[in-house]
Amino acid sequence: MKAIRPDLRIIATGTGAEEEAVLDVLASGARGYMDEAASAAEFVQAIRIVNQGSLWVSRRILKMFIERTNRCEGRAFPAAPVVLTAREKEVLEMLVAGNSNKEIAIPLGIEVRMGIEVRTVKSHISKLLRKTGVRNRIALSSYAIGNAIVSSK
Repeated sequence: MKAIRPDLRIIATGTGAEEEAVLDVLASGARGYMDEAASAAEFVQAIRIVNQGSLWVSRRILKMFIERTNRCEGRAFPAAPVVLTAREKEVLEMLVAGNSNKEIAIPLGIEVRMGIEVRTVKSHISKLLRKTGVRNRIALSSYAIGNAIVSSK
């Protein structure tokens, strides 16, 4: 489907899928994965997040990704600790919580009493990707949880 419509935002669903199958689906271009046992509210949240251009995976899938990364030789994460600004930590916490760029921008804009643009959030995320040496939002979330920068509530 992605070959015909590369702009298509796909959320795969399944029941108790094995780690490899889920990771293969995401590597093939799906923008999210939902277990069929998820609640209607979780499906709505996933659809909204993917529709806004972000990725969606459940905490279970994120945990699998973290564990897989930690088992690999030559881990994807740099050995040296990464120093983040307070703002970067705020952005990272909201990203790990599954928020889209727009959902991250709104509370930050209120906090500083002037609108923070979605492009500013993108800039923060790009900087976080560079600092951590990871390639995407899922890996960034995994890095943040795996290195106790944010909690995996």
